[in-house]
Order: sequence, then structure tokens, then C-alpha cells
Amino acid sequence: MKTVLITGASEGIGYELSQLFANAHYQLILVARNEQKLNAMCETYTSNGIKCTYFVADLSIMSHVERLADKIDQLPFKIDYLINNAGFGIYGNSTELDWEKESAMYQLNMISLAYLTKHFSIQMTKNGFGRILNVASIATFQPLPFMAGYAASKAFVLSLSQALNEELKKQNVYVSTLCPGVTESKFHNTANTEKKLLGASFFPVATAQEVAQYGYKLLMSGKNIGIYGLLNRIQIGLLRFIPRAFIVKIVGIMMK
Repeated sequence: MKTVLITGASEGIGYELSQLFANAHYQLILVARNEQKLNAMCETYTSNGIKCTYFVADLSIMSHVERLADKIDQLPFKIDYLINNAGFGIYGNSTELDWEKESAMYQLNMISLAYLTKHFSIQMTKNGFGRILNVASIATFQPLPFMAGYAASKAFVLSLSQALNEELKKQNVYVSTLCPGVTESKFHNTANTEKKLLGASFFPVATAQEVAQYGYKLLMSGKNIGIYGLLNRIQIGLLRFIPRAFIVKIVGIMMK
């Protein structure tokens, strides 16, 4: 039985991905901060004959990340699939944002993801099989005024994932990057962008279930990168032909 480890599993895309893997009868290891939700999820899956284990961890704290990896290493089975879904964004003028919260975002979106990717890809190469899905964003592809740090952190995710995929694929370990656009989830409550992004007519909005289904197929295919949504793919394609300074200016007006 194959085993999948999913971070940020209690809400949004992570939750929907756990549903997809449960339906496909994979063994689940779920990670999030909400113990009540994780426990309820595992009880439901177990009652349906799906093996499920959960760990409560705040992955914006490095000691929690290291402790999580150590605990998983002690389990009597290996990780075949890793989904780094946990992450958050912050909206606002960069000079006014709280540094501690911003630093936690960088830690979660970049360092924790990089650590878990490295830790489990080492094991996957030894086992001769592995699939990793790192969740980024269409914000990966251009600077994003008023969410500058978030976009920069997701650009890191794409760059790291593409490079590692090239390194590891000869050992049957593939690293895929999922780049969704605006998605209905608690992300926007945390980032304070419900009105700015969910309520803006010029941003197409997807459901977490739709994005998860796309991400699941992307992971299984072993493809390096997937941008969810036709309109999002068209917009990203057009960026090649528009001066970067102009894009930043227009996006800044839209975000403000």
C-alpha cells in the first residue's frame, strides 16, 4: 500500500487532496495545526477501511518541522508521495506588516517546504520511487505589490522544485509544482484578501476541490509544472510579451 504525506491537510486544497487519496485507498499521514479536524478526518477514513495517521504541528516553527520528520521516520512504512500544501500569505503595505508574521510566512512557505522536500526525497531516491507536489501559485510568475513577500516565496518554490525535478527524475523521483490562481479557501481569511481577490471580477475563482483534482492528476503524471485554469494559463503566457515594469504597475493598481 502506497503512503501519502499531506501538510495543511485540514482545510482547502489539502483537505480535498486527502479525500482524493482516501478514495483511491492510499494510506494517509495528515499534518495541520487543527487537532480536532485531523482527528475527525482520520476517524472517518479509518471507519471506511483507510489507514490514517495524523500529526499536529505548526510548520512555521522549524523545531516542529524537524520533530515531525523524526516522528514520521519512526513509522513502520515509507513515504511514497509528499504534498507540501501548507502555506499562507499576507496582504498589505510592506512597511506596515508585522515582521514576526511575515517571517513565519517565509519559514512556512519556503524553509519548511525545502526541508521536508529534501528530507523525504533522500529516502525516495533510496527506495527508487517518489512523487512530490509542492503547492505554489500563479503569483509565482510576477512580482505582486501588496503581497510582495508571498509572491516572492512562491517564486522560490517553483525555482527549487524545477531544479530538484531535473536532479531527481533519473532516480524515479519527480517533483511537480501546482500553481493555482485565486481559490476559495481560508487562505483569504488569513491573508485578509476576501474582498480584494475573491470579490474582484477580474480574478477567476476556483473551488478547492477543482484545484485538488487538477493537482492530483499533475502529481500522478509526474509533470513538472501545472497552472490551473485556462484563463490563468493564458494570462501567464502573455507575460512573456509584456514589459515586466508595466505588469508590476498594473498589478499594483489592481491589488491596491
